[in-house]
Order: sequence, then structure tokens, then C-alpha cells
Amino acid sequence: MPRTIGEAFPGSMVSFSNENIAEGKVKFLSVHNIDNEFLESYLNHYARINPWAAFWDSAESGKVLIAEQDCPARMFSHTEFYNEWLRPQKDIEAAVGIKIDGGPKDLFRMPMHYPQSLGRVYDGPAVEVLGRVRGNLARAVNLAQLLRKRSEEAVAGAALVERACCAAFVIDGDRHLRDANQQAVDLFSSGLAAALRHGRVGIAELEADSLFRRAVAALSRGFPTDRSRIHFSNGAGNWQVSLAALPSVSRAETGVSALLPAGPMVLVLVRDLNARRRHSADFSSLSAQFGLTPAEILLCERLAKGDSLAEAAGLLGIAIETARHRSKAIFHKTGTHRQGELVAMLGTFD
Repeated sequence: MPRTIGEAFPGSMVSFSNENIAEGKVKFLSVHNIDNEFLESYLNHYARINPWAAFWDSAESGKVLIAEQDCPARMFSHTEFYNEWLRPQKDIEAAVGIKIDGGPKDLFRMPMHYPQSLGRVYDGPAVEVLGRVRGNLARAVNLAQLLRKRSEEAVAGAALVERACCAAFVIDGDRHLRDANQQAVDLFSSGLAAALRHGRVGIAELEADSLFRRAVAALSRGFPTDRSRIHFSNGAGNWQVSLAALPSVSRAETGVSALLPAGPMVLVLVRDLNARRRHSADFSSLSAQFGLTPAEILLCERLAKGDSLAEAAGLLGIAIETARHRSKAIFHKTGTHRQGELVAMLGTFD
């Protein structure tokens, strides 16, 4: 769309973006008639110091704005953004633009810049064009939101399907609950180790909750953390909280437009270590009952403790492909068809 509009207004620069104004983070950007050097510098630096950010944040969604009337470029002539990014480009200080509000962290905007000398010629037609495409932009945003929601639900569901041995749930970077297994639902209801308040997950013990918040914030931003496992004790048990960032889903895998990429999510597992010791299973009978080999029994033990197949492979010192081959053999011998079903069956052994 930026190219189509830009070609109708020779000499203009048009962009369509999705930005997190608070963080100065550009999630999506499509442009017409801007040099790569300026584009890269905007993405890497100038987006974070854009003096128009506050104006766009407070602007009315869907209203077409004219820079000279609503927020002229000369207001920011003292800023680094104006002097080192905007001014060195072609004469593009005149502009019209429109904003579509996509939520607290998604602000979609389409500004069209052009020379001041063309303002009297371009302002009126540009306002008319952006007014006409306003509905299409809003529909594109709504569709992208729907597709993102579905892709995130698929990722969260896949992360939980093999976690039948303990309380497992998926949250976003703000600790909003995205999905949970039945054990987690029961845990939230009891409030013994974790609780759900206003849609956000918190840990029952104060210090552990502080560590949990920092770990979730780091993992959701792609930063390393030494708090992937948190231990705490209270009158209800001796608890271990394990956290892992879920892998992002690519556009090719989901078909979801980059306009609204799937947000970062964190898988959380909560175990009562005392309960594990009280109910430690003895899987020795699996050999006689199902004909499992010692190596297959060791893999069952790891899976029953809540490890993923990749984690179990690492702890057992075997390749992931070997672990997959053994799990398929176990499924065949035990009459199960997936890891969650196997773990549920193993939970009946004592």
C-alpha cells in the first residue's frame, strides 16, 4: 500500500508501521521512497527518540492529521531526530498521516511526507486518500490480531500437550495467563503455590514472586536469566518453579502476517517436590508388563518427572533422535499414542 500511494504522489515518502511507542520498538515497517541507510538507522536508533511519539500516542485513532495544522516538523527543529535523520533527507517536512490503535503495545500508523512546496497541492488529496483507505487498514489490523491470537493459542497448546505430570501453564511477558492444564487450574484455585489475580499469575511467596517477575520479564525479551528455576517452601509444600521461553513461530510456519508477529510467551512448570518424594513411582514392573528395555524405562522415568523429550535426552546423554525412536517404541509397547497419554498412564504406577 505505501508504494501504491507514494507513486500517486511523486516525490513523497510513505510508510506503514506497527510500533510499540513506549519501548520505541518497530514490529513491522513497509516503506516507499526511503534510502536503506535512513531506514536502517531509524530501526536501530531513531525510532526510540522520535519526538512525534507522544503526539501519535495521544492522537485519535482513525483521524487523518495534517502536520502543518496538528504538529509541524519545525516544533522539533532542536532535536537530534530532526537534525540528523529527517532534515538530511529530501525536503519532506510537510506530511499527512493516520493512526489505527491496535492496543497498548501495537500502534499502527501511515504517514506520508512530501516537500513543503507541494503542501498546497498534496494536503487535500492526501487527506482524501488516507480517509478512503482507513477502513482497509482497520480490517487488516483486525485480521492480523485474529491470526496472531490463533497462532499464540497453537503454540501454547503444543507446549502443554506433553506436560501431564505437573501444573503447567503459559503466560506472556506481562504474566497474563494464555493457557493452562488442569493441574495448573487446580493449583490456582487452591492458591497454595501460585494464584491468578486479574488475569495475571503470581507466586504465593513474596521473594519467589519477585524472582518470578524478573525471570519472566527477561525471558520474554530474549535476555538470559539465571532464574530459570526458583525454589521456595511454605506450609503447603516444597515447591519448584521452572521457566522456559517458548520458541517464536515464524511467518512461514503459521502464515501469520508480520504486521502483528506472535508475542513472546513463557512456559511455567510448578512441582511440589515433597509430593514427588511421597509418590515416587517404581517403574521396574514395566519390563514384565510391557517388555520395555532398561533404556526405555529410564526414558519413562524422565518423562514422568515432567521433562520434555529434549530435556530427557540431554539428561540421559542421548541424541534427540534416539529419544524419539525410543519413545515411539514405548508408545507401541504400551498402547499409547502420545507423550501426554503415556505420562498419564505412568502416573498410575506406584
